[in-house]
Amino acid sequence: MAWALHHYSLLYRSSEEAGIIEYCKANEMLFFSYMVLEQGALTSKYSAQNPFKAGTRRGDAFNEEVFAKLENLIEVMREIGFGHQVNPAEIAITWAIAKGTLPIIGVTKPSHIASAISAIDVKLTNKEIEDLEQAAKSSDVEIRGSWENSMI
Repeated sequence: MAWALHHYSLLYRSSEEAGIIEYCKANEMLFFSYMVLEQGALTSKYSAQNPFKAGTRRGDAFNEEVFAKLENLIEVMREIGFGHQVNPAEIAITWAIAKGTLPIIGVTKPSHIASAISAIDVKLTNKEIEDLEQAAKSSDVEIRGSWENSMI
């Protein structure tokens, strides 16, 4: 079976906007999404008050100013997660699954695996998906790797 692998998250939706995900669906191709959690930024573990270490790739991409812009999105993820009894990281994973992708999740602890597995059972409503996407868009944060070219 053919497949595609792309960076895809609430904060970087170029694969969707360029029609790549729809193309994959129409041609029965698997679409593997990576960086769904944006290196941990969409887990709620980090914030403007608890940012990544400065001078690192994550710290440079997600500084205090960026985390401040993400506060509303993280709150929407928390609220939706509360309703499904899961955390924001699981909501980000569930959203990627709902969009027809197979997320690749980096883990550093066994609990991360259990968390990712629990996301499989969550079914987001269309309204919840819209709320997540609107909150992400309103944040005005788009994270694109330096290696990634525009797809549009």
